[in-house]
Amino acid sequence: MIPTMAANPVATLPKASERTSEVRVLARGLAILRAFEPANEWRTNSELSAVTGVPKPTVSRITANLTEAGYLLYSTERAAYSLSTSVLALGFVAASHRNLVAIARPLMKEFADDHNVSVVLASPDRDSMVCNEVAHSDAMLFTLRIRAGSRLRMGQSALGRTLIGSMGDAERDRTLAKLALADPESWSALHSQVKSLVAQMQRRQFCVASGTLERGTNGVAVVVDTPEGPHSFALGCAAPSNILSVARIESVVAPSLLKLKQRLETELSTGAQAVGI
Repeated sequence: MIPTMAANPVATLPKASERTSEVRVLARGLAILRAFEPANEWRTNSELSAVTGVPKPTVSRITANLTEAGYLLYSTERAAYSLSTSVLALGFVAASHRNLVAIARPLMKEFADDHNVSVVLASPDRDSMVCNEVAHSDAMLFTLRIRAGSRLRMGQSALGRTLIGSMGDAERDRTLAKLALADPESWSALHSQVKSLVAQMQRRQFCVASGTLERGTNGVAVVVDTPEGPHSFALGCAAPSNILSVARIESVVAPSLLKLKQRLETELSTGAQAVGI
């Protein structure tokens, strides 16, 4: 006997209020998972509530469900949670930048030692730049207090500013509108400089930042285009201003950084063509 099709399949869809509730729960679950970055330290429900702003009873329900689903581990001794290997595996599978990081890592270290700087490869996430890889010069007595997984304010770092300067008008307007809401402090220091950032990128293909990330520190960044899309990443370096002056950036370091960018893009493009992407 052939089953009868529903006369009105739309009627079987969740109501709008139900869909909104489901999206809210999903957003809160993702916020809780993000709260473990960058070091995946053990966190209690109270700590997760404080970090995410989600009420503790709701956090308790979500962490119980995530533990049952295998995405969190629970320690009875600590009464706390950490990410399981299931989440880590999802992250590695989803990370389209894994080839870029593998290619960039030794080149970044070489660049850091050659120029006595810290080098960072980062990608945008909401109002921040997430550090995918970091390399420090062995000779530096001072290093930036960042590591892989750290977040930098998009409006204050050379990495974020170089992405903003490279965007098309519509994309840049959307990004700046989100930044104004999410990070008013960065926005107030940034909005008057946007035209300058765009001009820098159009004229020189790099962006210089002086003291915007940490006082007494200068930085420079370029965008890295990948086969997945334009300005997907930013590559930059920074050091104390007495080591990395603006004059040295413009005459020596920035041209070398542009060569590194071109090398990475060429190797990524060659690799993508080899696998038929």
